[in-house]
Amino acid sequence: MRMNFWDAKWDLDEAQCPCDIHFNDWLEAERLERKTIYHFGTGKHHVVGLTQAANGSGNTVFGITASPEEYDAYIRLVTERPQIAKSYLCYSGDIYLTNATLLPEFDIVALFHLGEFIWETTTTPEYGGIDDLALTRLLLSRTRRDGRVLIFTGSFAHLKAEAVARELERTGEVTFVGAYKTLLVYRKAG
Repeated sequence: MRMNFWDAKWDLDEAQCPCDIHFNDWLEAERLERKTIYHFGTGKHHVVGLTQAANGSGNTVFGITASPEEYDAYIRLVTERPQIAKSYLCYSGDIYLTNATLLPEFDIVALFHLGEFIWETTTTPEYGGIDDLALTRLLLSRTRRDGRVLIFTGSFAHLKAEAVARELERTGEVTFVGAYKTLLVYRKAG
């Protein structure tokens, strides 16, 4: 069985997918510095990692992409500009196969594409993946106390992501903080 991957790429298109731009704006508006960020879906543009590497915030970004083309763009990026790799790491993989023991602790988890890439085979025993709620709980387990989790209201799967957030609110695992442009912000309880 092959890994589930995304056979496409996201170029920077604010009209189509503004979440990464809005996320960078939110980090700046909140004056968040020296934070460790998990970013689901880097895009071929890698604008979150690039912006945080260049803006003097001291933020570090740990991103995942299931798109071979987006990952190749990251390899070219850090090959040509190796200093970016000091604060921005992108790995290629299926997020639904994430192993918590391989992750650092995060202050912020950006789940802008939650629900978009889960396949029919993801949670089968043969593949061994987890569902969106279990994934979010796994990432919350690696999120520091009072850390933030963000979802994107413009996603084609935003209703799935918002259902996960509502369940986590219902169980007291997160509290809703507010909205910023196309993003919903939650704080980890605890």
